[in-house]
Amino acid sequence: FDIMKEINSEDCPSIREGRAARNYMVDSDGKVTGYIMTTPTESVTYEPAKSWITLNCYRSDFDPWLAKYAVNAGAELRTSTLVTGLWKEDGKVVGVIDEKGEKYRGFVIGADGAVSMVSQQSGLRKRWKQNKTTLCVQYDFECSASKIDDVMGDEALAVWWSATFPASYQVFFNSSFHLGLGNWMSWWDKNPVHYLNKVVNLKYMQRLIRVLDAKPREFQAHLLPWQGMPEDTHTDNVLLVGDAGGFPCPLEAEGIYPAMVTARAAVEAATEAISASDTSKDFLSLYDEKWKATSIGADFEAGPELQSIWMALPFSPRKSMSWFVPMFMEILGGIIDWSEPHPVRIRQVARKLKKYLPQAVPFIMKEVLPLLTSVLGEEKMEMLTDPAKLMTEMPEIQEAMMQAFMDAPEED
Repeated sequence: FDIMKEINSEDCPSIREGRAARNYMVDSDGKVTGYIMTTPTESVTYEPAKSWITLNCYRSDFDPWLAKYAVNAGAELRTSTLVTGLWKEDGKVVGVIDEKGEKYRGFVIGADGAVSMVSQQSGLRKRWKQNKTTLCVQYDFECSASKIDDVMGDEALAVWWSATFPASYQVFFNSSFHLGLGNWMSWWDKNPVHYLNKVVNLKYMQRLIRVLDAKPREFQAHLLPWQGMPEDTHTDNVLLVGDAGGFPCPLEAEGIYPAMVTARAAVEAATEAISASDTSKDFLSLYDEKWKATSIGADFEAGPELQSIWMALPFSPRKSMSWFVPMFMEILGGIIDWSEPHPVRIRQVARKLKKYLPQAVPFIMKEVLPLLTSVLGEEKMEMLTDPAKLMTEMPEIQEAMMQAFMDAPEED
């Protein structure tokens, strides 16, 4: 969307640009054992994203800013009308009903979030399955913009990967930050706040809160659909977009962009249906064709595998992160820790890594290889796992191997 390039701090005062993101690794004892800071890499092709990883602002700023484009295009903005039900005739949806009982006939596009009235009353979905929806909780902290500048620099995003709580996110705005986490409803064994407070009470986090002089000012909680593939997105005279249709990204559950893309696809599908005087469920299957042809559809091509690996690793802290965090840090730390002779340290690291193979190998076979196969295709995966075929398909590697391991030709 080209309009996204026009967003600015004057219209959205909470905005903060972040060129860097930091990944913290937290072990089973609640200690930060390492972290990695990243910036946009050379493979990035989207121009704005070459300069920053994330651009953060509050919905209270973003939504009015976005709405003005719709109004300028001729839309009527209503903020005091509450739609409470669907209007049906002969069992089919023909419009909506507001809180005063007034009826509005027309095509219905449900953009009413995770707990969608449109989805429920149209019969598309009564409720989300526990393994397809998440409960997210977060604290909103207030702090000065200057302290964030001084302490965090160009960092505006952090992910806390842990063996004691589900992966936690920290998002910095102009003069505040969010600290939150979530997990699928089927996972929780305690109140989610119990795990969120574990993040807050980390010694490292307490130090960060102290130096930023951050003060908690609000607690927030919300449901978020998170599934491998959207389903039941339409019926007679009804389309669902965004969270209502289960479109958050299957990897990191981003919601705004998928909502915008699916809304555009829905408008196009509705326009064609109305022009053809056919708003039946069968005709509206073209909506699925349209959104699947977008970048959102591309994400969902590997949706089941992305969701599965995410659910099995950062969102299974006790089962998976308890071995992944120390294994990862053994590899990373071993590179720079030469407290003993290099060969000795290499053997020490290798012996330690061997300890994690019983967990790592099954995980790779069950989660990583299916994901790579889905993304790369079976033919390329076969090539990668067949050394002879790899040499045939990639002659430059074969040439390099020959030069490295065979006798060099005699000099003239």
